[in-house]
Amino acid sequence: MGQYTGITSDTIDQLLKSDELRKTVIQNKIDKINAKSQAWTDISTRLSNLTSKLEALQDEGTYGTKKVTSSDDASATVSGTADSMEGSYDLIIKQLATSSKITGGVVSKADGTTKISTKDALGYSGKLTITNAAADGSDKPLTVEIDVKDTDSLKDIANAINSAKDPSDKEGTKSAGLKATIVNNQLVVTSKEMGDRTLTIGGDLKDKLGFADNVVKRTKGQSAEFTLDGIPMKRNSNNPTDVVDGVTFNFKKADASKTITLGLSNDTDKELSAVKDFVSQYNSVMSFISEKMDVGNPSQSDNTTGALAGDSTLISLQSTLQSTVLGGKSVNGVSASTLGLSVDRNGTLSLDETKFKEQLAKDPNSVKDFFFKDTSDKYSTEKTGTGYTADFKAVIDRYTSTKSGSEGVISLRKSSYQSEIKDYNKQIERITEQIATKRARYVRMFTNLDTAIGNLQSQFAYFQSQNSSSSSNN
Repeated sequence: MGQYTGITSDTIDQLLKSDELRKTVIQNKIDKINAKSQAWTDISTRLSNLTSKLEALQDEGTYGTKKVTSSDDASATVSGTADSMEGSYDLIIKQLATSSKITGGVVSKADGTTKISTKDALGYSGKLTITNAAADGSDKPLTVEIDVKDTDSLKDIANAINSAKDPSDKEGTKSAGLKATIVNNQLVVTSKEMGDRTLTIGGDLKDKLGFADNVVKRTKGQSAEFTLDGIPMKRNSNNPTDVVDGVTFNFKKADASKTITLGLSNDTDKELSAVKDFVSQYNSVMSFISEKMDVGNPSQSDNTTGALAGDSTLISLQSTLQSTVLGGKSVNGVSASTLGLSVDRNGTLSLDETKFKEQLAKDPNSVKDFFFKDTSDKYSTEKTGTGYTADFKAVIDRYTSTKSGSEGVISLRKSSYQSEIKDYNKQIERITEQIATKRARYVRMFTNLDTAIGNLQSQFAYFQSQNSSSSSNN
């Protein structure tokens, strides 16, 4: 093709240029839609990050944390719940609490074998009972019954004691409060509750498992004795929780001559950090939205706009976030503004840390309830509640939800984009087929034309040669 006509593939490309331009126009539309879809994806990611900051403000662990001090960490420490009051305590530990225990004799197999492993079957079958009671009779004795099979080993019996439940507990989840260990093939049973308690072993396997009255060794437990701010006390624990409301003392070492000073104060750093993280992420979201909505400078010929400039959905989102950020129902006078949150004329959110700390010191519970008040029941699999963060999350969820049947605005918008792209791709496929058909037609047409011209030239050359030969013969 082109030998006689001069028409080449480039010529055909020029003839098809308008069709290729149609494809380019459609592809440019697809590229713009993809840019919009990606912009919404990025917005959704930033909104999800904002949600995580809101969830931090819903977390119980964010509030009421305490700073603790001890003049001697090796001897005693203190901890407190969110409801515990600030305070300083002078503590003297006279003696630590210990547990009562009973140690049996060396156990042999039923056949008399004495050299055994703790995993060897003993060959005994029967029952072992253990009763645990306060030495002074101040509580109701608790008795557990262990069923022993002839295939059980010392280790099996110890495990059965450790997993025994309180028979008076109807739900069967409360431990019997016993701990069994094996030392030199001897069973040692200890009361988990400290203090002076009486452990009594019974059952038809009492003697065979080393608990004969003339063999056992008893270790008497004792209560912790201490003074707190000059008040003498006793507790059957080295971690008493019932001395000061919401406060746990941890006794480690006794020294009647040493006074340990323990301190407990509110730690506002975690709350402050959580609010600052929220403010930072909110500003990141709003800055990104503004970037994607930017109309640039329309007066310039090379003006560049944001991918979502003029998008009514994004404008609505921006407006909703702006109206929500300083909203929230006031709780006992606590509101977004009294906590130091404010927005400047550029829409940037800021936090007055001084005002926030003052409000937190004044009424920490109301600050917590302003941000979130949990209304979930104990069987709920999802946290529910009211407050500033709950309202804010609800707004975000309307846009970012991906749950089937309740998709958010962004998910629906992106699905719409994909449908548009699918339709445009079909158009491109049709145009591509049309171009291929036209190209084939052009190639055939110009090839035939070139062949015809070639044939005419050959005939002309023949006639011309015949004419020249006839003239020379004359």
